[in-house]
Amino acid sequence: MSRRLFQSTFLPKVFVRFLIVIGLVAWTSFTYARKPKDIEESEMQLIPAYCPDTMGFQYGDAYTRTSPRASHWVALMGDSFWHMHHYCWGMINLNRARRAGVPAQAKRGLLEEVRGDFQYVTNNSPKNFVMLPEVYTRLGEVELMLQQPNRALIAFQRAAQQKPDYWPAYSHWAEYLIRVGKRQEALKTIIAGLAYSPESKVLLELFKVSGGKPSDMPAPIRKTEPLADTEDSAESDDNLSGEKKTTN
Repeated sequence: MSRRLFQSTFLPKVFVRFLIVIGLVAWTSFTYARKPKDIEESEMQLIPAYCPDTMGFQYGDAYTRTSPRASHWVALMGDSFWHMHHYCWGMINLNRARRAGVPAQAKRGLLEEVRGDFQYVTNNSPKNFVMLPEVYTRLGEVELMLQQPNRALIAFQRAAQQKPDYWPAYSHWAEYLIRVGKRQEALKTIIAGLAYSPESKVLLELFKVSGGKPSDMPAPIRKTEPLADTEDSAESDDNLSGEKKTTN
């Protein structure tokens, strides 16, 4: 794990372990992932371009009624592409949850389904899956919308652990810290992100907003450190979600 990642906003290992093993038991129910109903073409336009080629939209899986474009996406993502229909389902429900006027209970139900879909991908993909930084970051956004900042922080940390120069993992957490009045902690997170992504316009703007000074600007880290399999990361995904691996 990158040593500079999130700096002082990083939770102590003991507390992280406590959140993973104990805190998540507080869930009162488990939401099973399922395909959203009545998907409209306008909704398809708002999700990634590969989504129509994943399982369950217009085509089947890797063996039956396979999309003619699937080989292209598998070449880019590997075989975990065949789990990405869950991410696409989650993005549809996330967009629905963000619509104005959605009742609070309905919104929470949608977000819990999104969480389940995103966690399906993280739980069933190898640690080097190229899409994990994006999926973990989206999961962190959802946890913030569900008012679960500790869980969100873990997700953002996982995203940056996978790809230390993935600036959205830093920016979303920093924006949350700014909203809750923790500008100094936000600045430390932004500085950590700028060390790996010194040209990120979003991080540079947040640097100004959070009161960063020229002397605070970190020296760029041009070559990211290899990710180590730490004890914390090894026990992460199943315990983070409370979900065992399944096939779907």
